Amino acid sequence: MATFNQRRPIDAPIPHLRRAWRTIAGLVAVCCFLALMLATAPDAGAKTTTPTARPTAARPSPTPTGVQAPSLPGSGLERATVTNIVDGDTIDATLNGRTVRIRLLGVDTPESVHPSRPVECFGREASRFLKELLDGQTVLLESDASQGDRDRYNRLLRFVWLPDGRLVNYEIIAQGYGFEYTFNLPYRYQDQFKAAQRAAREAQVGLWSPNACNGERTPAGAGATPAPTAAPTAAPTAAASNPLPRSFNNCKPDPNAARAPNAPVAIVDVNKRAETVTLKNVSATTVNLDGWIMCSIKGSQIHQGIGGALEPGKTRAFKHTGGNIWNNRETDPGALYDPQGRLVSYWADR
Repeated sequence: MATFNQRRPIDAPIPHLRRAWRTIAGLVAVCCFLALMLATAPDAGAKTTTPTARPTAARPSPTPTGVQAPSLPGSGLERATVTNIVDGDTIDATLNGRTVRIRLLGVDTPESVHPSRPVECFGREASRFLKELLDGQTVLLESDASQGDRDRYNRLLRFVWLPDGRLVNYEIIAQGYGFEYTFNLPYRYQDQFKAAQRAAREAQVGLWSPNACNGERTPAGAGATPAPTAAPTAAPTAAASNPLPRSFNNCKPDPNAARAPNAPVAIVDVNKRAETVTLKNVSATTVNLDGWIMCSIKGSQIHQGIGGALEPGKTRAFKHTGGNIWNNRETDPGALYDPQGRLVSYWADR
């Protein structure tokens, strides 16, 4: 005989509870989906707290493809602020409160400011490109033990990284503004730099274009930047007028001190208290002082801040841009060297 008050087993599903659970599960899924969409959607009014780089020069079209760009190292980098673009592969920057000159590793660009060479094809374009990339930027500097810390002109040798993770040395080559350059020993990114040059040449970008330089520094034909024509009465260049061999030795006493030609530029004064050096162009032609080195011999230190064009007969004072280096209590001779490391002028401080 059937019993009407028979209870349902505890684990038996109750239809209306089962429908309720399905409804709740569906609502939860919809909420999760909406939350995910809101989290990933761009918010035009929101401000990011992550530092962002200012816009820099974009890659030209076509872009070399099939080349893996170097990746930003995770540690061991120095932070510096770019203050001046010397040319397409050399910059000035403030590092640890001092102004330093930096030569970019692994790349060589056509000359645009060399004191004894004409402007080469794409030299000005390379300088302009580097200025667009780096002027005023805070960058990260990476050294390479295989290349040494400084070159013979006392410039720091570094790879320069942009805030957005691009390696400037590589970008110069990849975008056709310079050549891969191995000085002596292989460097860290040599294979990638060489691959970037091959790709740029095949894509005919920048200086590899037949309508520009066709890969030559001084090509005959369209696109070459004409070298300035010297007047018949022009004075000899700095290189021709200096018969001395290279003698720069990290601002140590110079054996050629008594033989310094004091031309085409002469040291006319060193104000040790004001930390200024006054130079005069005694030649008949403009002298570009970029890459020149002024030494305080007593402390074997470099007087930073020498650079720029100095017109014939003009005198200019250059202030040291990083602390005190000149000795006010004892004699402290000064020595001026050209970019080839040859003594140009000597100030005895008697």
